[in-house]
Amino acid sequence: MNIKLIFLFFTLITLNNAQDKVRSQEKESKFLEITVDNPELQIEIDNLKKQYDTDLNELKAKHKEQKKLFRKTYKKRLKELRNRYKSKKKNKKK
Repeated sequence: MNIKLIFLFFTLITLNNAQDKVRSQEKESKFLEITVDNPELQIEIDNLKKQYDTDLNELKAKHKEQKKLFRKTYKKRLKELRNRYKSKKKNKKK
């Protein structure tokens, strides 16, 4: 009985978090989702929205690449720290 309640609880939390992520993605370009009576203006607004989405995706990709590089540099620094600690530890034993 308790296992079922725990499973249900975690399932509900997971679903709620997934919905929050979808909602935040919808809000990103929500301000460009307007309709007007003038067809020429509507075409320009639609083009602006497409350009915004393209630029946003490029920015996200660039951010992802920078995050990877950032992580690599810190992994390298961590490895250097470990090696330095190991060498100090070996020198103390001698």
